[in-house]
Amino acid sequence: MLHLRSESVALTGVQLQGTSNGVGHEERFAELLSEVARQVTARQASEVCCGDLTLEQFQTLRAIHASEPASGSASKVAPGSATIGRLAAELRVDLSTMSRNITLLERNGYLAKGRSPEDARVVRVHLTAEGQRALQTLRCGEREVLGDVFERLPTAARPKVIELLEALSACLAATGDGAACCPPVTTTIRRRAP
Repeated sequence: MLHLRSESVALTGVQLQGTSNGVGHEERFAELLSEVARQVTARQASEVCCGDLTLEQFQTLRAIHASEPASGSASKVAPGSATIGRLAAELRVDLSTMSRNITLLERNGYLAKGRSPEDARVVRVHLTAEGQRALQTLRCGEREVLGDVFERLPTAARPKVIELLEALSACLAATGDGAACCPPVTTTIRRRAP
């Protein structure tokens, strides 16, 4: 949980206050985070991904790259251990969805599958040269598109925005899959009598 030390936090001249319409900080935070995620996803899908790659496949390529020993990334997938199951868990998608993505990426020459030397039952995936080129191109496009947004922020606020996003990322990673904040919604469907 992200805690604020005071009722307002100054961010280079911007004050975070409770809103006048009675919405509290937590609710406003949830609204803003959802809106930012929606806008970033829309920009990535429309301005970054192109050709035969979807946003989900771009994220899959990124996760595979992060699992490769030389990438130096902070992926949760252990180096060299990009299996379909681990990728599905990291990207929080169904195993069947990940399997379809892997099949399409392999068919289009972006990745290759191979058996694990430790356990022949385990299938690992890795990027091909074409997959590495595609990922590099997509990441460059992503930096350009999102860099334009970053450049619109006040210069003095940029380090703080990065600091806050890093803190938010750490909080989200720490909550894991089992952190439910609300009870499950159950719906009862009543049928009319004939």
